[in-house]
Amino acid sequence: MQLINRITRRVRIGVGVVLAVLVALAGARVGVAIVAKAAGIPSNAQGIGGFVNGAKALVDPALVMVAAVAPLALIAGGLVLLFGGRRGMQIIGTSLGVLLVLGSVTALIN
Repeated sequence: MQLINRITRRVRIGVGVVLAVLVALAGARVGVAIVAKAAGIPSNAQGIGGFVNGAKALVDPALVMVAAVAPLALIAGGLVLLFGGRRGMQIIGTSLGVLLVLGSVTALIN
């Protein structure tokens, strides 16, 4: 009886994993289409041109968002340092690092 329960349990787990993978793949495909449409990436773009168009369409809004949040993170990091927290410099460094990396990516794409 235990053998049958183990086998049926493994079959149920296997079926569950397969279904989860299929749903994730279908969702990813739909998600990619939605992001491409929202970013304005032309569907006929091929090769490196499509990659550059897609990267530019996705990085520019991200850079604007990070540039808007970076001053708040700097203020928050300063306040953490002011009140004796150990993580203040990490907050400041992370906000400046993300801003620098996204700016570099934007410069490389353009």
